Amino acid sequence: MVRLIAPDVSYHSSWLDGSEEFDGAHRDGGGGEDWPLEELRDLPSFRRFVDALVNDALPESPRKPGYGPCTYLWIMEGNTFLGSLAIRHELTDFLLNEVGTSATA
Repeated sequence: MVRLIAPDVSYHSSWLDGSEEFDGAHRDGGGGEDWPLEELRDLPSFRRFVDALVNDALPESPRKPGYGPCTYLWIMEGNTFLGSLAIRHELTDFLLNEVGTSATA
């Protein structure tokens, strides 16, 4: 059964397997733009990555200028990582003007 979970370091191996399938291509919603895959093979680095994803939901967490809080969820089937989802808590100027929304005025 497919389920959504908070990022969890215990799925390190499965996350790596799933991420390697993208062969370096950009993945929207993954939260790993600033983390080279090679670096994330190291468990302590992966732990910092997971902590950063989880903490990004907190308004007080440090982030790049123009970025807002975001909740990351992993799509899992059993112990297999299938993908990820990013839920933005607010629309920044960039998201509103450059990316757009599905809502119409």
